[in-house]
Amino acid sequence: MYYANDKKFGFWVQRDSWGNTTAKVISIEGVSEGEDIPGRKPYHNNQKVVAEFYKQETKESCHKGNIDNVSEISCPGTYAYSLC
Repeated sequence: MYYANDKKFGFWVQRDSWGNTTAKVISIEGVSEGEDIPGRKPYHNNQKVVAEFYKQETKESCHKGNIDNVSEISCPGTYAYSLC
């Protein structure tokens, strides 16, 4: 998803089990924005991914809402995430 966003942070994701929660990715461990992620695709080196989490009114209102917390995304290499 980082590559789909032109190697820039700030893209929004949802996980199928999150309900109305979305996350804005703000960092990938050991990666400066614009750099390649070290390691082999799709898991690379299982770097930690940190995001701002938001509660949404509905699942369709991806980029709205108030920040709930900032923390590490669990299992960032899983295919259960989608861009929103």
